[in-house]
Amino acid sequence: MTTLRLNAADLSRTVLRSEPAVLVELAMAAQRLVLADVPEHLAGWRTRTRAALRPEMRSYLDLCRTPYLVPDLVTPPVFDGGLDALLDRVAGTPDEVLAAELGPLVASGALPAGEPAARARLRAAMRAFHGVALAPYWSEIEGAVRADRAVRGHTLAAGGLDRVLRDLSPYLAWAETGEHYALSYRCAVADDVEVAAGGRGLTLLPCHLAPQPYLLADPGGPLVLVYPIRPGRRELGAGAPLADLLGRTRAAVLAATADAPGTSQLARRVGVSAATASEHAATLRAAGLITTRRDGAGVRHCLTPLGEQVLRAGGPAGVRPR
Repeated sequence: MTTLRLNAADLSRTVLRSEPAVLVELAMAAQRLVLADVPEHLAGWRTRTRAALRPEMRSYLDLCRTPYLVPDLVTPPVFDGGLDALLDRVAGTPDEVLAAELGPLVASGALPAGEPAARARLRAAMRAFHGVALAPYWSEIEGAVRADRAVRGHTLAAGGLDRVLRDLSPYLAWAETGEHYALSYRCAVADDVEVAAGGRGLTLLPCHLAPQPYLLADPGGPLVLVYPIRPGRRELGAGAPLADLLGRTRAAVLAATADAPGTSQLARRVGVSAATASEHAATLRAAGLITTRRDGAGVRHCLTPLGEQVLRAGGPAGVRPR
């Protein structure tokens, strides 16, 4: 049992985030690939994600391979900012932490020897995995997390923080005795662990892909408790209103441009030829949804602000052509 010891100051500084944290969702996505059981609403997502894995993702996936254990290196307690800025933060991890976390991977050959090379390879692996595990589904993940946050907001208004914590998750137990408070959950890898917030406060972070609660301890800030949101009725990626508008293949191409892939990479993700991917990209470019820029001998396709809005509003397109 992991127990968070909270005092009155901690409760007064308890906040509930309204947006998903991309690096936490990414780590939980990697965990979902190695855990024996997967909930029904994630079964199709896991099948598609496993089919899209590539060798360059190995160094990141190896870090997350142990069930229910994720290195602090890849989940820094900073949630605001774009993906590139967050990946830069991971790549800028202090030398001693990097050596401890990445040493076994360098020894096994999953990462090249030499610190700069290992940092760059890990960053590239995380971005590549994000492209297949999160990018096509991000709008639905965001929608589900915001919906959970809205429910908590109504609960807070009607019943206060005590009610929020009691109803937060079936994985969590909330207890109070006088001025002493405890938020506990059964941890799959440790028994009888107690962590005192000591007045630093508590940030509650809803997560779509988390299999169980997960604690991020930031010595310089509040405790962060990641909690699994209750799954919706729809399978992740099953709804495709954007595909109904654009056609499933073209919608998948639009979703797959979230991290600026080249044409060949785009084709592999969607499962079509490079020529077909290029044709769909040209149509999306003419509609103002993507731009294409030269990158050395090749090109990269990027979402425009309009394309981002369309993708966000239309929901995930999936990655399989029709």
